[in-house]
Amino acid sequence: MEKTSLYAYIRFTGKDDIDDFPVEVVTEMLGVQPTTILRICDRINDKVTRFFTSWKYESETVETLDTDDVLLPILNVFQSKTNTINRIKDELNLNVQIGIVITMINGYTPGLVISPEFSSFASAIKAFIDIDMYVYPFSEPEE
Repeated sequence: MEKTSLYAYIRFTGKDDIDDFPVEVVTEMLGVQPTTILRICDRINDKVTRFFTSWKYESETVETLDTDDVLLPILNVFQSKTNTINRIKDELNLNVQIGIVITMINGYTPGLVISPEFSSFASAIKAFIDIDMYVYPFSEPEE
């Protein structure tokens, strides 16, 4: 049986009309390998190409109802890099986004609690917060 799961991420994208940037510089300055790099003009499918570049680091996907289980790993890696993140944003004209992705199964809904420590970090880097929810239908009990 599948269970509700979550993961979190931090992502850099261009600000204003910056669609592309040197992702290698972000990796070098942070000293962290991204889990995903998406580049402008990469093919999404036969008809569509990606229209921006992004550098993304994701936590592991965890079956849980507690957002701390996926936010704390992000905090542990990046909190000490707050000044570096702000320098990257300024030098490369980037936005930073923190996301929580929730896949809800059978109505098991996680609490959306963000600790003061994490919210202070997000505020210090002026991050956009994005919460994506994928809600799958309830299963009918078998008779």
